[in-house]
Amino acid sequence: MIAPDESEALTSRKVTDEERYFLEFATKEPVDSLARLDDVAKFLIGASATTSGLFLAAFKLVLGEKATVPGPAGFAPFLLWAASILALLRVLLPHRYPTGRNEPASWKAAVLKARIRKYRWLQVGAWLFIFGILAAVYPSVK
Repeated sequence: MIAPDESEALTSRKVTDEERYFLEFATKEPVDSLARLDDVAKFLIGASATTSGLFLAAFKLVLGEKATVPGPAGFAPFLLWAASILALLRVLLPHRYPTGRNEPASWKAAVLKARIRKYRWLQVGAWLFIFGILAAVYPSVK
């Protein structure tokens, strides 16, 4: 039996191409995912703005000249879409993460914190967008 302070040299095999690919992927994935989260946020901002514009145009066409200001429930979709856009902008806005000058571990931690923060704001924005659609459709379903 080997004592805890002694070490035994282990023989290893050469890394296969497949293992090298997955090692490289696992190393680059956290950084690459930040750009993808930004792209999804930009898409959802455009979708929220477009959906609210189309809904307003359809609303105006249906009511015509006798347009009256709807009750508070009529503004709910627009408020939800506006909140969605604000939440999605939080994904795109820069945020300061403390890192050490020569500390790669702190750089990795900052990237992972940024990824979690962006993903959470993206979720909030996406749910608000969906709730806005439901609020717009619900009165016509009743």
